[in-house]
Amino acid sequence: MSNSPAALECHGLSKRFKTIQALDNVSLQVPVGSIFGFLGPNGAGKSTLIRVIAGLIKSDAGHFTIFDKSSHSGHKVRQHMSTLVDRADFYKNLSAFQNMKILGRLTGHDQEDQINRLLDLLGLYERRKDKVKTFSQGMKQRLGLAQALLPNPKLLVLDEPTTGLDPQGMHEIRDFILKIAREQNVTIFLSSHLLHEVELICSDIALIFNGKLAAQGSMSTIFQDMEDVSVELEVENSESALKYLEKSKLASDIKPLANAISIEIQHQAIPELIRDMSAKNINIFSVSQRNRLEKFFLSLMDKK
Repeated sequence: MSNSPAALECHGLSKRFKTIQALDNVSLQVPVGSIFGFLGPNGAGKSTLIRVIAGLIKSDAGHFTIFDKSSHSGHKVRQHMSTLVDRADFYKNLSAFQNMKILGRLTGHDQEDQINRLLDLLGLYERRKDKVKTFSQGMKQRLGLAQALLPNPKLLVLDEPTTGLDPQGMHEIRDFILKIAREQNVTIFLSSHLLHEVELICSDIALIFNGKLAAQGSMSTIFQDMEDVSVELEVENSESALKYLEKSKLASDIKPLANAISIEIQHQAIPELIRDMSAKNINIFSVSQRNRLEKFFLSLMDKK
């Protein structure tokens, strides 16, 4: 594990439900300031780990720390953490502001300027007086994020935050998660089974299968051991680019597309390919890796 500061560390967490081993000696580290994606298929153990961290269930073995405070210290371990588990739920006949005010009173964070600031942050200020029953599911989820931010957490734990949303709602939540991380100075631990979603917003990831951790690391380094990745090249002159690529030992599975060229290449070899093509005056407008996380995910599943 890294020696860098950790917002959350899990040490050998295990949990069994009758015949199902939901967590099997899971150890992971969430760097401070990261958006950490916790990935796995449905039933892999993601929600079980989050419920252990949130104090909803107890692990059979192991412990965790949040900003160096151990779970052995009881509920105090969660003083800098806030969670949004499952869909956010509200008093539907009350306004967004009223819902925030009620929760704020329960937690001792009901200052009106803070409530209004968070509603503005989540794009709900203009609708703050409207009853929640008039909100779309995406708006309700944003209100749930605003509520989770009321205690000014340093760690925000989100369990499948885009489940049940339409594509527009998913896009909005992704954008707001990035905005929260940037403007609230909060570390975000995000569980999901949606690979594309995680690849778009996460700086670090861990993958879990059948209760066992399969891999973890930063998005910039975790793919380095992959044999090949799929890349699309947008070039000025497709004909000269294809001639070069067909002779190159770096690229394989070369396919011309409508507006680009698709190739398979080792992740580590991409910079060398770009340098070689530029040296031969082949102008490259963009280099896009496609389905990198999906390919990595499936390669790990094949080993299970």
